[in-house]
Amino acid sequence: MSQNSLKNSLKNGPNEKGYYGEFGGRYAPEILMPNLIELEKAFEQATNDKNFIDEFEYYLKEWVGRPNPLYFAEELTNQVGGAKIYLKSDHLNHLGAHKVNNALFQILLAKYMGKKKVLCETGAGAHLIATAACCAKFNLPCVGYMGKDDILKQSTNVLKAKLFGSKVVECVDGTGKKGVLKDACTAALKAWSSDPEAFYCCGSAIASHPFPRIVQYAQSIIGREIKKQILEKEKRLPDAIIACIGGGSNLIGAIHEFLDDKDVKLYGVEAENSAALTNGSIGIMQGFKSFMLQSEDGSETLPTSSLASGINFYSAGPEHAFLKSIGRVNYTYATDEQAFDAFKILCKTEGILPAFEPSFALAKTIELAKKMPGKILICNICGRGDKDIDTAEKMLGEKLDK
Repeated sequence: MSQNSLKNSLKNGPNEKGYYGEFGGRYAPEILMPNLIELEKAFEQATNDKNFIDEFEYYLKEWVGRPNPLYFAEELTNQVGGAKIYLKSDHLNHLGAHKVNNALFQILLAKYMGKKKVLCETGAGAHLIATAACCAKFNLPCVGYMGKDDILKQSTNVLKAKLFGSKVVECVDGTGKKGVLKDACTAALKAWSSDPEAFYCCGSAIASHPFPRIVQYAQSIIGREIKKQILEKEKRLPDAIIACIGGGSNLIGAIHEFLDDKDVKLYGVEAENSAALTNGSIGIMQGFKSFMLQSEDGSETLPTSSLASGINFYSAGPEHAFLKSIGRVNYTYATDEQAFDAFKILCKTEGILPAFEPSFALAKTIELAKKMPGKILICNICGRGDKDIDTAEKMLGEKLDK
């Protein structure tokens, strides 16, 4: 079904088979097909159920704390020069990131479907703690799958998830020595295929249909708030919106409301060494067709790395692949060094501690602002940086003041 009845709108979502243009689809093993079909039917039913939507909106307001502010970063604007910079404050959500928007929606959907357990994957851990907290709230057991490397980097988030009652399963690649988000996704899907009572809470706008659409639906609250808030503050739409992207939930949430507003430029900022949309080729893996960092024959993914675990991923969601193919969104990348510089600048100018992930978008925002005097830019700060303090301390090469 179409998400938006407007003819020719880019907000319409995928076709009945889950494709955005040529991207997306349901390239899943036969054993997962009943799960995916059941999920699609439940999603369509729930989103047409007023009681379900009312419950979702109630908890977004009373538990998550939405709407969060659209904040004019005056000191940052003055230091950078050029454009006026606004920050969308998803770091102020309960649990400190945008991930809770989607986790809340999907856990309510799991409850709606009568599921008895929840499985999830995670990179930086934000989706894990959001899912674990929602499961605690609604009395559902939670099992999170996380790469070995990410567990070491994000030990604080692992502890938080365990405090919320979640079990955390360490995942590794074929060598048995390393493990990142890709390996966590594989392990979680494998577990879901063998447990009919479980619900798989996908954390990003990836995987087989209907997951990209579900995640987009849940995260689009970000862009709807941005549009309302910027019209109240400036009486016009922004000139550009910038957000980081790994799988793509944060970015699609921030920009979806603006896809038909042709005068608003949209930017997705990847990490340099996991820039699938910037440097990848078209392929099919883990249930969907998109741009991927892969070998020439498409048989395996290439190694990736990033300062930010949450955007250290070999691909991006199919809706982003489609938006790239038609030129609606500008996909680019920042280096680890640029992101860390932006991280420090925001700390020192605005007293805001961003996560490393949105620091990549902030780096691009600063670059654009210098070239766009008199314009209005909005950057989504999709998470706060408590989880990254230990890494920041090591990178600074000195002890932070206690």
